Amino acid sequence: MTRKRFLIIEDVPALREHAKSVLRTVYPDPEIHLAENGAEGLKMALSVTPDLIVMDISMPEMNGIKAAEQIWENDKSASILFWSQYHRETYVRSLGKIVPDEAIHGYLLKSESSEKLAEAVKKIVDDQDPYIDPVVQKVQTRLKSKDQTLTDSEYETLLDVTVGLTDRAIAARRHISVRGVQNRLSMLLNKLVKEEEFHLKESAGMEIFNPRTRIVFHALQRGLVDPDELGLLDEEALDWVDEEYDVQS
Repeated sequence: MTRKRFLIIEDVPALREHAKSVLRTVYPDPEIHLAENGAEGLKMALSVTPDLIVMDISMPEMNGIKAAEQIWENDKSASILFWSQYHRETYVRSLGKIVPDEAIHGYLLKSESSEKLAEAVKKIVDDQDPYIDPVVQKVQTRLKSKDQTLTDSEYETLLDVTVGLTDRAIAARRHISVRGVQNRLSMLLNKLVKEEEFHLKESAGMEIFNPRTRIVFHALQRGLVDPDELGLLDEEALDWVDEEYDVQS
């Protein structure tokens, strides 16, 4: 068997080592190169020509999407598995615009098991088929729908309110006026209530709509916030979501 060559582009040392250990369980004596950020990874990708690049998306100096775009400009057949903590709409939309037809690629969430990472690698390298995480597939489907839901940016603004930021704090974060924040929040809350996605929950014959917990639920689904981080900011809302929903569904 030909020795397989890999490039791992990841800024967190522990995750680089984790990905390396998984690759060593899949292939005998693989040649593995490591890069700590997108800019370094881009240079190595052009010189190493690996069988597969396992790459984070959110990284310092150059994010994974920009690095991938430049890699594919030089080699349209390069295989890249995006191994990300998040499944933001902006990431999925951007990737949909730059992946060449010749490239075999994938998108796997870091929350998945080592077995899933190994499965994704083998599917791309051995079967020459893309591997797309089911959660990311749902984002792709939503983006193709003519009836668009709120965007990630809109959910992030609503999430600011949910975790207790004041209008003034949100204005500073979003670089808009306090009046602008108030107008925007009013518009977004009206849009939230109208969306088909947010069906009212029926309980004891009464319809209950709680925007706060629904915002938290869908922010978690979209990967806009880490559950541990949310627990520190708003443990009550997170507890409610845990009881009522499976946030991975």
